[in-house]
Amino acid sequence: MESRHFCIGTVPYRLEAVLIKAGSDVVVVVAGGTKPHIGATAVAAPRPSLTGRGNSASVSVICQTGHCDDELARSAAKELASAWGCTVTLSVGLHIDAATDEDLYVLRLNFAQLLAQVAEAVPERKDG
Repeated sequence: MESRHFCIGTVPYRLEAVLIKAGSDVVVVVAGGTKPHIGATAVAAPRPSLTGRGNSASVSVICQTGHCDDELARSAAKELASAWGCTVTLSVGLHIDAATDEDLYVLRLNFAQLLAQVAEAVPERKDG
C-alpha cells in the first residue's frame, strides 16, 4: 500500500489528511481543529452519470451521533470517486469547542483547499 500525508492551516484551523492506496481503491482520512476525530465516513462507488454526461458516484454515509461531518464526507467522497474512477472511503472529523460561524467558515475553507491537494495527488492506479 502507498500512502501520502497532507496538511494545511495553523492551529486551531490545522487540518491533516492521509491518503492510502488500497489496491485500485483509495482511503482518505481528514481530521483537524482542536479535537481531531472520526465523525463520519462515506464510501463512494463510481458510476456513469445519470444525465449521460461524465461520471458520478453512489455514496453511503455513516455519521456518529451528534456530529456534523457527514456532508463534508459525502461530497468529498463523491467528488474523488467520480474523478478517479475508483471506490473511495473518506472519513472526516473536524472540531473546535464552541465554534463560531467564523471558525466553521475557516475550517470549511481549509477542508476545500486540502481536498484540492488530495484530488491532484492520487497515486498511479494499479489493479489489485
